[in-house]
Amino acid sequence: MSDAARLAELPVGGDWEFKIWFLDDNAMADAHVEIMDVPGTTDVITMAYLEEPEALFPGDMGLELLICVQFAEREGAERADSSYADEMMLYLVHGCLHAAGINDLTEDERKIMRRRESEVIAELKKNYVFSEIFP
Repeated sequence: MSDAARLAELPVGGDWEFKIWFLDDNAMADAHVEIMDVPGTTDVITMAYLEEPEALFPGDMGLELLICVQFAEREGAERADSSYADEMMLYLVHGCLHAAGINDLTEDERKIMRRRESEVIAELKKNYVFSEIFP
C-alpha cells in the first residue's frame, strides 16, 4: 500500500520491498515473543530497515508489517466506531508511522501518533473503500 507509506512520509522513491504478513493469534503471539520478547498477541509489529534508505539495494527488504487478523476482527466487532476493515487499515497505517519514526510510548507521543493516524486515514478514505480492500 504505497499511498499509506507515502502519507506516513516513508521514503517511497526507492526500489525497496514492503511486505505485509497477515497472521492469526497464535502466529502473532509467537512473533511477539521472538521479536519483542513480550508474551501474547498484539495488533501489529513493525520491522523497518529504513535507517539509511539510500543504502538499500533494489529488492532489499525495507519494511515488514506483521498484522494480526483475529485481533482486528475482535477490535472491529467490539468498537462501535470501527470495523474489521477499519482496524486492518489502522494497523497498516500505525505500522508505517512507526517505520517513519513516530513512537507511542509516552502520552505526548501517543497524541502525535493518534493525530497522524487520523490524518493519514482521512486521506486514504478519499481514494479507497477499506471494506473492499479488507472484506
